Amino acid sequence: MRKVLVAGHIGVGHTYSHSGFIQDDSLGFSSALALLRKFYDFDTTIRRVYIETPRKICVETVDGGIGCATPRRGLNIFEIEILKNLEGADATLPHLATLKLFGKVRGGCDEVPTSVEYALSVAALNTVTKKVENFIFSQIGNESGVIGGLNIELPEASLSVVITVNGSGSGIGPIEDLEGNIPVGPKRQVMETLGSITVPSIILESKAFIPNLASRVHGSAILLRYNKDYDNVVVARAVSRVLSRLGVNYIELDGAFPRYFNSIGKPKAEIVSKIHVLASTLSNSKKSMDKVLAASKLAEIVCEDLGGVFFMSEDLAEVVGSAGLVPGTGVVVSIVVGEDYMNQVGIPYATREDADTLAKIALICIEEIIANYEEVMNVLRNRYVDPIKVIELE
Repeated sequence: MRKVLVAGHIGVGHTYSHSGFIQDDSLGFSSALALLRKFYDFDTTIRRVYIETPRKICVETVDGGIGCATPRRGLNIFEIEILKNLEGADATLPHLATLKLFGKVRGGCDEVPTSVEYALSVAALNTVTKKVENFIFSQIGNESGVIGGLNIELPEASLSVVITVNGSGSGIGPIEDLEGNIPVGPKRQVMETLGSITVPSIILESKAFIPNLASRVHGSAILLRYNKDYDNVVVARAVSRVLSRLGVNYIELDGAFPRYFNSIGKPKAEIVSKIHVLASTLSNSKKSMDKVLAASKLAEIVCEDLGGVFFMSEDLAEVVGSAGLVPGTGVVVSIVVGEDYMNQVGIPYATREDADTLAKIALICIEEIIANYEEVMNVLRNRYVDPIKVIELE
């Protein structure tokens, strides 16, 4: 049976990065759930918010999905009061719901907002578990990564949908070694059960402001990314044909995700060097203003720039790139926004319309991929590299 994988994830709290990159890293998660909604009925509206202990946040959806999180430094009475405003929010848009409460989410610094985003994401997946037969739900520990997935039989193929929550219930930030279609750890077990490890893949990703693309975008555009030397160029051509046929505004990048390029290690070294300089400046400062300025620059680096280097293990990124795309398997489809968008709203955020758009594109692309399946699989077999064979994750 011919099979195609559509994978989406949320990097909980992964909003900022170095080089001015800002994103809503939940759009892939929301889009994969929107795709499921085309086949199944489930209600992810938040019905109830409750504090199970003085530190533990729990949310429950209309259809009984529950997600909990425990902010590392606990909650105060005012935060508990604010959290009641989550009732009525859609858990399949966890970043948007959290932004509406707190304005910003910075994994590693804003522990309560990040924890809320995690709890909402888990509640959404748990809802699907309760409502959709054969949906696989796997959680790593009590408040860590979560993977869900199932197979959907289409007229000419089998569609595997895999959805991942990459994050921590303590709010300390995203650990995204399970993003994209990376088959390691418990996610590999889910993908093995679905038979979706070595199949053509469409990775649904974030809604982002990318500075070096900003001049090419008015408002927003679909972004098709892959690396012509490592990824599946036949899948890329199929997706490109669909986007052209639909008449949507899109940008295609065939040099994205360079592999074996030290793509995380190099910027990490540069950022650590900046931290050393600022720490030295702070150590040598005597005046209050000097100390405050040094500390503020340190805070910006720690809360924002480091997001682009702590989200994934470095050896893994060398194989799969920053979006978790296993070589030979497919492409990444996301949304990119321009400066005019940022000037208007200040931060990228995914909407239900965005999620529905990517879900629609993915479904149409599946038909095009199936029509060229043998050629797709020839590229996949020649280029596939199993990450588990070249790295060791603790």
